[in-house]
Amino acid sequence: MDEGLRNVVVVIFIAIILLFAGCLNENPNRWAFKLTQIDKMKSLGFDGEGVRIGIVDTGVDIDHVSMDRDKLVAWLDLINNNEKPYDDNGHGTFITALLLSKGGDLFGSGIEGICPNSQIVVVKAVSDMGYTNDTLISKAIDFCIQKDTDIILLSLYKNPETINIGNKTMEKCKEAISRGIFLVAPAGDDGVKDDGDVFELAGIDETIGVGSISKNLYISTFSSKGNQALVPGKHEAREDPNKKPELVAPGEDIESITGWASVSRSGTSISAAFIAGSLALILEAYPDLKKSGKEGIEKVKEVLAETAKKVGGEEIYWGNGLKHSDRYGYGLIQVYDAYVKLGEST
Repeated sequence: MDEGLRNVVVVIFIAIILLFAGCLNENPNRWAFKLTQIDKMKSLGFDGEGVRIGIVDTGVDIDHVSMDRDKLVAWLDLINNNEKPYDDNGHGTFITALLLSKGGDLFGSGIEGICPNSQIVVVKAVSDMGYTNDTLISKAIDFCIQKDTDIILLSLYKNPETINIGNKTMEKCKEAISRGIFLVAPAGDDGVKDDGDVFELAGIDETIGVGSISKNLYISTFSSKGNQALVPGKHEAREDPNKKPELVAPGEDIESITGWASVSRSGTSISAAFIAGSLALILEAYPDLKKSGKEGIEKVKEVLAETAKKVGGEEIYWGNGLKHSDRYGYGLIQVYDAYVKLGEST
């Protein structure tokens, strides 16, 4: 083979390698970014900088090549009392990478985080088998409060509706809300055997409860139904923008990282991560909304409800104020539209 032909072969070989790597490193969740308008926010340069998120789950493998260890500003292990961050289940890492992954790593995962420049506080309050309780969750929320988080994501592994929540956790949720900390919780995954209401933490008025939709914009079969008519334990109607769930986001066939592998998972905890990440982009854009008390939370929630996209059919939404569905909430989050509307009044 002469030198000229050899050079051509080498160039073609390199081009094939680069093309293959590019295919591997393309963000597999791009469709979800587009549906939620996260792609528009990222095109404006928003990446969560200056926002701190608390994640209560099974832990985190922060040393994964796709994540920046410096973004972890505080860690607490309530299960095994280990000082070094770890994740013996994988769910917490999956959720964290969905938020923070840098994307485009040489291992081909391609997972692009929603808000990769956010800081995180991680509390392992769930065991490898998914066990947790009222005391553990309340301590986790308290730690996040003390570590100055702006958002607390209560992703709590899977099937959160099986967790027995008590007064300790409820009191800590109220404290966080009074300080203007956004609480985001999955609606729950008991849709197939639905009890008629969302997971308890998602049911708190100022908490943002999140249901799951698929790529085709239909509600996931596992996503828990909300109860917009009555507040549990009280004889009073829910009012806007606190009917449950509040929002839906992609939660089926979402790819992220567990250990050193990229995997696909489904669940409302994943949908909740999309909302938490979207909030980080909004708070980066409007830092005055951070720690702005209960009133600030209500303001953002109302705008999110007003700008949400009605998916699943207009006829399933009803109400005298903001149109709401027991399955889809106020609709699919449209974070860019919310950003624009908030800019008109902020």
